[in-house]
Formats: sequence, structure tokens, C-alpha cells
Amino acid sequence: MNRRMAVLRSITLVSAATYVEYALGLVVSIWIARTLGPADFGRYAFTLWLCGWLMTCSNHALTTSSTKFIAEADGAGAPDIASHIAHRLSGYQHLSTLIVLALFVLMTAIIQPSEWQQFLLPVTVFVVIAVAAKANYFMLVAIEKGQERFEPAAISTVLTGVIGIGLIGSATLIHAPVIDFIALFAVACLIINLVNRLAFRRYCRPFAAGPIPVETSRRLSRHLRLTAALVLLISLKASMIEVFLLNTFSTSTAVGFFAIAATLTRGAVDLFSVGLTATLLPYMAKSFGQNGQEQAARLLADATRFYWAAGLIIAGVGLVTTPEIVTLMYGQRYVQAIPAIEATLVLSGLLLIGNSIAAFQIVIDRQDDRVRISIMALVVNAVLGIALIPFYGLAGAVLTYAGTRFAELGLAIIYLRRTTAGGLPVAAMARLLAVAVAATAIAWLTVVVLHSRFGFIAAGMVFVVVFLPASFLVRYWSDDDYALMTVITNRLGPPGRMLMRGLGALQGAPAKATS
Repeated sequence: MNRRMAVLRSITLVSAATYVEYALGLVVSIWIARTLGPADFGRYAFTLWLCGWLMTCSNHALTTSSTKFIAEADGAGAPDIASHIAHRLSGYQHLSTLIVLALFVLMTAIIQPSEWQQFLLPVTVFVVIAVAAKANYFMLVAIEKGQERFEPAAISTVLTGVIGIGLIGSATLIHAPVIDFIALFAVACLIINLVNRLAFRRYCRPFAAGPIPVETSRRLSRHLRLTAALVLLISLKASMIEVFLLNTFSTSTAVGFFAIAATLTRGAVDLFSVGLTATLLPYMAKSFGQNGQEQAARLLADATRFYWAAGLIIAGVGLVTTPEIVTLMYGQRYVQAIPAIEATLVLSGLLLIGNSIAAFQIVIDRQDDRVRISIMALVVNAVLGIALIPFYGLAGAVLTYAGTRFAELGLAIIYLRRTTAGGLPVAAMARLLAVAVAATAIAWLTVVVLHSRFGFIAAGMVFVVVFLPASFLVRYWSDDDYALMTVITNRLGPPGRMLMRGLGALQGAPAKATS
């Protein structure tokens, strides 16, 4: 229980910071979209997407490998080796970023993207600054996670968000052009890097050069090679084909709509699962270092259960609230983005359990399986994209995204079954899915009956009020889950104890294991 409480503390810290980041980021997104309009917002979104892809290429395997091997070394009682690993991988990151940005500048000079024809030189400089600063920030955060220190990222995220919203707010008031917003994005990347470095010195252990045991070095090198290939493959199928084909065969407006769908979907996923996602890998790796694969498999089952519940909430609430939220925040000019947003929200929720499977495969050194899965998923992505997007535009992009993600999850489950017999509580997941369908139907009726501009708020509340108690009624949660919830709610005093008594009455005696 103490271990679970430590995990919960980290999840709470990361989640709180992410909620602030998302709330501020959503305001920024709305301001920029309303200021620029669909076409220029599409160009801005394309630039930010490119920056994200370049950051992924710069860091490739380095962030995941840092978190895993640093946490594993700490779990094995070797903090000095963890320090040496951090130093070595940090040096690799600097070199990798330099190579990626040099290639980017060269390709930009040759291709000269049409989106930047009016300001090619300044936007190239801003992209280089943003990628170098933010990629290095992600590397430091990975080292911090490996040390189980989540405070620096939380501090830097919140402070940078507050500063950024002030800068963006000023730019929207004067109706600044798109290049100014790209420049402010670069400034925000510099600020978050600086703040995180200062916080790192306060909360984290410094790292230094030193020897790494031969066996660990061999495993690290293999993990880097496989994960680098994997991350680059993932970057190609992480909407790259969809964005590229939309930008080529459709319009910048379609790119903007797809970007809004991605932004709101990411926000919903982060809202309900970011704490678990950020902490799962280091805690699972540390458990693997202490007790081997059996303990990691138990964590996989726990994580899958929580991911599935969070994913169903994302899908259900997203489906009934999206139309009113989009028109209220972005205006009528973005109504055509609503179907894409609804579809991506539902898909992302239902497929959220893939995160727990991926973390387990990373921890038990099955990156070769993940590479195979990604290669096959990339083929599916390319075939669907070429077949659908040139003819169906935004709808084709959403269908491509859906087909790729379902194929990837199916393959991940097949490969998971080859390494462990447990991990996915299928029967319990099916029961909770039935609960989510019923809760969604009731919430949808609430929207229809109220027929109000703010009816989505009541619909979302109705979904949660139906879904959470019913999850106990169908005996979805395990003994350990129930005990942890009891510890948490007891801190709320009599209301918390009354709540757990009611939920316990719905479930009856907690099950010894959720099947």
C-alpha cells in the first residue's frame, strides 16, 4: 500500500501540472485559431507539427531508454550506474539534435515549403530554436522520471504556461500575423528549458561520466538500436502521413481541423491518464529491477484496468459534449471539424490500453516486438492514407487514423500473449464497456432533453454519475483498488467514508481478483 500511495502522489503531481498546462494551452489554441482563421491556423498547426516531429527524431530512443535504465539501476540499488547512464545518453542527445537540425536546414533550403514562402528564413530559425530547446527539455524530463522526481517538469510546465498565455494574449489583442505566433512558440520552448534546468538542480541528483557494467551496456545499446528504429517508425505513423497528404491533396484548412481534433483529443487523454502514463514506465522498470517480470506483469494488469476505465470516460464524455464545446470555444467557422474530433476522441479512449502494453514490452526488453508491430502498422497507415485521403480529405484522414490504431492494438495484444498469460482482464473490461454504453446513451438523452447551449456540462456530469457507481456494481475494481480508494477518501472525513460505504454496498465484498 505504501508503494501504491507513492505512485498516487506522483500521479497527482503530474496530473495537476498537466491540467494547468492543458487549460492554458486550450485557451492559447482558441485565441490563435480565432485570431488567424482556419487557413492561417492550418499553417501554424503544420509548423508546430513539424517541430514535434523533429523533436521526436532528435530524441528517438534516448528519452525512453533513459527513464527505463535509470529507474532499473535505482531499483537494483546502483545509483552510481544510473548517473553514468544519464551522462552518456545526454551526450548522445546533443549530437543527435545537431545532426537532425543540420539536415532540416539543408532540406528547407532545397525544398522551400510553400507554407513558408513569405518568411522562409525567420521561420527556419524559429523552428531550429524551438526544436533544440524543447528536445533537450524532454531529455532532462526523462532523466528526472528515471529518478522518480516529477517536481521539475511540473514547475516548468506551470510557469511556462502562465508566461506563455500572457505573451499569446498580447499577440492576439494586436492581431499579430502567423509568423509572430511561431516566434512566441520558440520563446516558450526556451523558457521551459531554462526553468526545468533550474528546478533540476534543486530536486534531482546530478549525473557524471563513469563506467557502465558490460552487461548493462550491452542491453542499453540493443535497447537504443531497437527503440530508435521504433520511435522513428512511430513518428512516421503518428499522423505524419495524414498531415502530409492533407497538406498535399486537400487544404490548409483541413490541416487546421485535423490539428484541432488532435489538440482536443490529446487534452482529453492527458486529463484522464497523463499521471498514470508519466509514472507507469519508471515504476514498472523499478519493479522489474527489484522482482523481475512477474511483478511487472501484475502492474500491467493494474494499469490496463485503470487505462480502460479512463478511456471509456474519454470516449463517452467526448461523444456527448464535443459539438457544443467546439462551437462555443472556436466559433461557427470550425463546425466542420466536429465529426473528426468526435471520432478521434472515441478512438483514442478505446485504444488507450495500448499504453500499458507498450510500457510492459519496454520494461521486459521486448522492443523487437514493438518494432515489428510498428512496421506492420506503418504499412497499414501508408496504404490507407494513399487510398483514402486524396479522395475523401479530412474524413479519409480520420479513417486512416482509425484503421492504423486498431491494427496496431490488435498486433500488440497478439505479441503480448506470447510473453505473458495475464495482463488483460478481458471479462471485467467487457462489463465496464456495457456500463459505458448505457451511461453514454443516458448522457445523450440529457443533451436532447435540455436542448441548451450549456447542456453538455450536465451531460458530462450525468455520464460520470452513472458510470462510476455502476463500475462498482459490475465488480470491476479489485481488492487493492478498493483499499487504495478507501485510504484516499478517508482523508476527506465523514463524506469520504460515506462515499466508500455506498460504493462498497454496490460492489459487495471486494473481489479477490478481477477477471
